Amino acid sequence: MKSNFINIASNGLVEKARAFRFLSIAIILFVLIFSSCKDDRSNIKNPFPHGKDTIVVVKDTWNYNTIQGLHAGLFKPTCANSGCHDGNFEPDFRTVESSYYSLVQQPVIKKDVAGSFLTRVIPNNASGSMLPYRLKTDLNGNSGIMPLSLEPTSKYPIEKDRSIARVNAWINDGDKDWLGRTPSTVDFPPQLLGVQILQNGSPLPRAGKYEVAETSAGSNVELWFSLSDDNTAIGNLTNATINWSTDPAKFDPSKEQSLKKGSNKTLSGLFSSSCDYLWYFPYDGSKNIKDDVVWFRITVSDAKNKDYTIPNINSMFFLKTYCAVKFN
Repeated sequence: MKSNFINIASNGLVEKARAFRFLSIAIILFVLIFSSCKDDRSNIKNPFPHGKDTIVVVKDTWNYNTIQGLHAGLFKPTCANSGCHDGNFEPDFRTVESSYYSLVQQPVIKKDVAGSFLTRVIPNNASGSMLPYRLKTDLNGNSGIMPLSLEPTSKYPIEKDRSIARVNAWINDGDKDWLGRTPSTVDFPPQLLGVQILQNGSPLPRAGKYEVAETSAGSNVELWFSLSDDNTAIGNLTNATINWSTDPAKFDPSKEQSLKKGSNKTLSGLFSSSCDYLWYFPYDGSKNIKDDVVWFRITVSDAKNKDYTIPNINSMFFLKTYCAVKFN
């Protein structure tokens, strides 16, 4: 009996010793883990000691009273929409350069009723220029106020007054170009307003506005050209010639022929429903067979621009097809 009691007491001491040892180990582990989690950020070197946790807003630095600023803020996003002033008709707002050259001292195509505005942009004369007038007035009551259409994201409705003020400021400051130059003796080359290919006095059909004119194989046709120039009367243009080729990129200089000056005709044009045609050429198509496409180009000179070719190497392809004839 006494031996059993001693064994039980001995076993109890062993269990207590085990429990104490387990507790000691647990405390040591806790201390070690806690120590490893101590914030020691003061010993970490910041790789970006001068950095700031802020958002830097880059401000728009365009001067909107320049042609570059007007193109970036108004002409390109608002006017050069698909089917509008994107090269389909003048003014051409696709680039800064095309905007400038198709605006400054260029004659208007569609006049107001009173005929008060004959030039798109007149240096130092915003009140006499068509551009700002067109942004405020419905021309003849049936043309709408420009721009006629806007992208859904356009800010023009809330920026309209400020945009017009910027246009006026640019014009009244001498409508300088992108290099800050004021146009003093501007003489732009002749411009093509329209081409009509006539057969027996009637215009040939086209599959689309800018597509080739179509006629039957072996037919003779007359090509009539409507032109404009800022400083030279159309009848006074010189060195007026025409050339043709079955390759729109290659023309034989030896085939150059003189354009003829005829009685003025009023026909539809490239940009409007009515324009004047003075220069023409009778083309002998007797040797052209089915599926031939003949590409035409003309060359004219004004007082400053010598031997200016239309269409030329820089012209959009639609202008080249507009001046071509297909024989069916």
